[in-house]
Amino acid sequence: MKTSPKLAVLAAVSAATIALSGCGASPSSSPQAAGGGPKPKKIAVLLYSQSFEFMVALGQGIKDKAKELNVDVTLLDAKGDSSTQISQIQDQLAKGVDGIVLSPNNSAELAPGVQMIHDAGKTVTTVDSVIPGDVADAAVAFDNEKAGKLGAEELAKLMGNKGTVLEYQGAKGAYHAILRGKGFTEGIKQSPDIKVISRDAQWTADNALSLTVDNFTSDGTINGLFSHNDEMVRGVVSGLSQINKAAPVGSAGHIPLVGVDGTPLALDRIRKGVQDATMDQNPFTMGALALQAEVDILDGKQVPKTQLTDTQVITKANVDDPKLWGNIFKN
Repeated sequence: MKTSPKLAVLAAVSAATIALSGCGASPSSSPQAAGGGPKPKKIAVLLYSQSFEFMVALGQGIKDKAKELNVDVTLLDAKGDSSTQISQIQDQLAKGVDGIVLSPNNSAELAPGVQMIHDAGKTVTTVDSVIPGDVADAAVAFDNEKAGKLGAEELAKLMGNKGTVLEYQGAKGAYHAILRGKGFTEGIKQSPDIKVISRDAQWTADNALSLTVDNFTSDGTINGLFSHNDEMVRGVVSGLSQINKAAPVGSAGHIPLVGVDGTPLALDRIRKGVQDATMDQNPFTMGALALQAEVDILDGKQVPKTQLTDTQVITKANVDDPKLWGNIFKN
């Protein structure tokens, strides 16, 4: 789910950190509003992108929770650029926010940004991705490894526990891709008669389309497909159509296809018999947990260093469950 960010970022970090180091208030301070009660906390929510449904829903989960907690939230979109997120951190610290919820565009590249926040006397909770070294005050993420493992087990069952899987990986080195790939490897090992072909599709449907055509052309034994996200499945489906291998679920010649995320489009594909299964990753829950964690930290409460949201397999049997985020978002 990550783009390749530009890294002309961090030369200004040191100077900006020095300039901001005196502007932080103690987390325990409670400024008074005009009416005598405490002012709402001001929290900046910095999302790496809102160009796709999952991140839009994550932002909505945060905004809904903000109303419940009476928190003043400023939500910003970095459009997939790490330098933009660094600038946003600088700007929001200068404006005197109480804390920051950060969805890092690139975990390693945003580590200096977390240091800036701490040097300014503020706190930060990461959401969706984590920062190396566990340096954020708290982190809320998805159990990517479990999703990969459950996906492998579901796909192996659909394949009859034998054959060849084409695995469409997220960008090499990306937090989500590493853990989903690790879980998938663990799960598929339970079926020793399945061989795996792993390809770096970099999260994009276009790359997945090309890889589908190329790999089916070179290897006729492929009888199972696993995608690290549901966005790439769009390209997989297009590629299968191009090579006349797009038989629907339940038909002769159908090639089982499993993804991760539980997006509205994925749920529709499952209903139509185009995609067999996906793993639910609820962004509403994730966003709410992240904002609650940051508010609790500002209130001086103990919070878990890391919280992982759970997952489940979505198939035709439960695709219409109204609690699935893909159904909630669509409605």
